Amino acid sequence: MPTQKDSVIQRSFGGGELAPALHARADQVKYVSGLRTCRNFIVLRAGGVANRAGTRFIDICKTASPTVQLFPYLSEITGDSLLIENGAGYFRFYKNGAQVQVAGVAAWSAVTQYTYGDLVVEAGVNYYAIVPSLNQVPPNATFWHPLDGTIYEVPSPFGSNLPYWSQAGRIITLTHRGVAMHELEFLDLTNWTIKPVVTEPRITPPQNVVLTPAAAGTRRFAYQVTAAKNETYEESEPSAKVINVGCSVPTPDAPHVITWDPVADAVEYYIYCDPYGNETFGFLGTATGATQFNDVGFEPDFAITPPIPRSPFTTTNNFPNVSASYQQRRIVGYTNVTPDGIWGSRVGFPSNFGISSPLQDDDSITFRISGTHHHPVRHLIGLKQLVILTDAGEFDVLGGADRVLAPNTINPDQKTYVGASSVKPVVVGNSIIYLQARDRIVRDLRFDVEVEGLGGRDLTVFSSHLFDAHTIRRMDYQQTPDSIIWLVRDDGVLLGITYLREQDVWGCHRHDTDGFFWEVCVVPEAIGDSVYFIVRRTIDGNTVRYIERLEPRPPEFVNFDVEAFFVDAGLSYSGAPVDNLTGLDHLEGEVVAVVGDGAVIYDGAPTGTQAANFTITAGTFPVNFPASYSNIHVGMPIRFAEIETLDLDVQGSAVRDKMKKVGPLAVLIDASSRSFQAGPDASHLRRYTPPPYEPATDAFTGQVEINQVARFNKYGRILIRQTDPLPLTILAVIPHLELGG
Repeated sequence: MPTQKDSVIQRSFGGGELAPALHARADQVKYVSGLRTCRNFIVLRAGGVANRAGTRFIDICKTASPTVQLFPYLSEITGDSLLIENGAGYFRFYKNGAQVQVAGVAAWSAVTQYTYGDLVVEAGVNYYAIVPSLNQVPPNATFWHPLDGTIYEVPSPFGSNLPYWSQAGRIITLTHRGVAMHELEFLDLTNWTIKPVVTEPRITPPQNVVLTPAAAGTRRFAYQVTAAKNETYEESEPSAKVINVGCSVPTPDAPHVITWDPVADAVEYYIYCDPYGNETFGFLGTATGATQFNDVGFEPDFAITPPIPRSPFTTTNNFPNVSASYQQRRIVGYTNVTPDGIWGSRVGFPSNFGISSPLQDDDSITFRISGTHHHPVRHLIGLKQLVILTDAGEFDVLGGADRVLAPNTINPDQKTYVGASSVKPVVVGNSIIYLQARDRIVRDLRFDVEVEGLGGRDLTVFSSHLFDAHTIRRMDYQQTPDSIIWLVRDDGVLLGITYLREQDVWGCHRHDTDGFFWEVCVVPEAIGDSVYFIVRRTIDGNTVRYIERLEPRPPEFVNFDVEAFFVDAGLSYSGAPVDNLTGLDHLEGEVVAVVGDGAVIYDGAPTGTQAANFTITAGTFPVNFPASYSNIHVGMPIRFAEIETLDLDVQGSAVRDKMKKVGPLAVLIDASSRSFQAGPDASHLRRYTPPPYEPATDAFTGQVEINQVARFNKYGRILIRQTDPLPLTILAVIPHLELGG
């Protein structure tokens, strides 16, 4: 068989794992940078791939029930953002990978007036104040929620219903169509309050309004007074009407005098008058620093009338299901009665849904989504304009000529007819990444000048095999370091899409663990964008749910012994040299992988000859390590991290149908261990062995060559597998190829 020797190079893997339906499409740009398999490897933004770091064990969820979720609280202070665990009846908090605890709690006192969120200790138990109280001794479930030891916890009024969340400032709005809307407000690390949203002004109207007319007469005059709240100038509901049916017309010399009781926290008062008996009140004037107003015959302005209070969400079946903030309004949508309904608060007052007559531009807004289909509202997103995602389409709300929403200028416009699922979308730059209706296709959506509105595309089309026959449960976005959209699949597999819209690059990768990925949540922390998971595992025969954090993967591994963390549900030890560890109860009965001072003590193979010695028993190892180590990582093994190249094919050539044999293989690696294996397939892998004069445990950057098992076949594929809990970053592969007939 005549042969031709040559070498080829794959310089990028940015296309990610491609679907089998594309394995013959060498005419596609994605083919050049695509992979047949990308498992437990992350596609890097620069085009290389790196085996994913391990997950660090943070804590066990309070509940093993599936009714549990994670969401972030984003702080204005770098590194102070929090992870929130929300289960049936509770919220718990984590900061920088540690559960928030209480300390120094004051003893309960019978003479102290307690309010929302106060902490007390009584009979050795810590309690959280559910509602204001005086002389209500714990335990009393009406007023107090007991904590579990020192774990800080806020009771959830949503029970087993997991709410939708949106954050504005230090307030998280929580909505669910089966429970009244609530606010979870951050005051301090161990001082959170949760209250129902009261959709009325936060200042009470004046009381005891009195009209003293100047003189008797034949006219009827009626007045109402409102109060303006200090600092915000939010206007109260109008007072009760005060009417006189037998008085004269006021003049500067003989005014009508209106008085009222002062209102706490009022900065000024507004007076409205009905001088004609039409039951229509017009604005008359303002009283500042006084609780009296003299009407000297002012002409009311009927274009400005007293506010009309509304409480649209107070009854069952009228609770909103989703929320967002846009143009200083709290926007909510979807109730059981009106699934296609949208409501917006007054400008600047997120809990005030009042209006005026006639309508003013800053009044609350109400409208319904109308189209050719039924449009239950799934998500509300404030981007360049308010974007509404429904079951049957995507809308942007145009507003007026200046794009400002007002009661009389709403103008919702349907842009696409795709539809969205109930999985919460994410925003990446100026793009919305959302799950299409039926939970299987991931799309992006952004304002596109070419279509004069919203335009989008399917991000799963090149990797459809990862999504077909499955649904997505949850998604979130990690901005740094590699711009990855993380998705949790219904079978517990974790998917990633490395997404760079401005470079027109996106590539899919898949990840698995000895368990079931249940939730994903990204929190910006001191170490960067931290990715948290809830992972369902079976430990010692019991089903548990762990909160775990994806370990940050340093680009250079300056301190290799400490930073090379590539085990799941793992923990680390750093200190004086030891030959055993305790405190590993969360891994009871598991065969674990162990790395000591950068060297593999055991790779975690469950059927290996040393597996029994590395099976956690009573929270420790049954046999000591062969040596002592100062830096140790212990956790469940990642089996395996591997990539496989596509069939060797070049558009316009006759390469595809020729026999091929890949002999020596050059791999360009970066800050990596050199313990990987390579070969033409999984049955013919050969481990790379560094030269004896080079330290095997250091992170290496450069080109390495491995004489893999050479076999003629039709494919010319390369499989690279990392079985050790050590880093491997691949920038390029260069197979030395022989072509046959």
